[in-house]
Amino acid sequence: MCDGSHMAHNKECGDNVGPLIVSVDTKKKEEEEVVEEEKAVVVVSSSDSVATIEKTTSSPFSKLKSIFKKDNKEGPTTKEKLAKMGLSALLSYGWVSNMSYAITLSLSWYTHSKKTGLSPLAPGQWKPFLAVYAGFYVFTNIIRPLRFGLSVVVSQYFDRFVGFIERKSGWGRKASIGVVVFLANVCGTFAAMGLGVGVASTLAGVPIFPPKVV
Repeated sequence: MCDGSHMAHNKECGDNVGPLIVSVDTKKKEEEEVVEEEKAVVVVSSSDSVATIEKTTSSPFSKLKSIFKKDNKEGPTTKEKLAKMGLSALLSYGWVSNMSYAITLSLSWYTHSKKTGLSPLAPGQWKPFLAVYAGFYVFTNIIRPLRFGLSVVVSQYFDRFVGFIERKSGWGRKASIGVVVFLANVCGTFAAMGLGVGVASTLAGVPIFPPKVV
């Protein structure tokens, strides 16, 4: 409201001019600046989150997760995915598969020997043993995704083993890979099978080789 303070000025100057006071709401302006700063922080945080997500998708865990996804008609098969991950992944998959078959053989041997009291090598026992083995074999196919995942984890150790042979022997990459395949996938497989059958036979209380009938 007008307080009449300009009337003295109007009488002296003979005009009807009054003062005009313009005020600025600084508090509102400060609030707007704070809001803009908060928006900027949110944008930066979102960018950081996106960068974190992109980094996570390229992690070994995401690769492992992609192995468990079902193959579609247009996408690569699981073995093709392993091939893209490197030769070490393929070598480790072969080793993991061989170990799973060695375990299957051992479990089948123990189950048959414990149930029949006879060794699978005894006369007339091979076919019943193969029937038991077939049941375990079906189970190993059901857990195949687990084997794929395990091969991804083991692949780093195969890569280190190849590098170790390469450094110690001075041989080339191909020769070192051949040595690793022979030691791990061939010798290792036969050793695991022999050890597994021996343990199964001992636990079942049935000798591996049946006694000769005189």
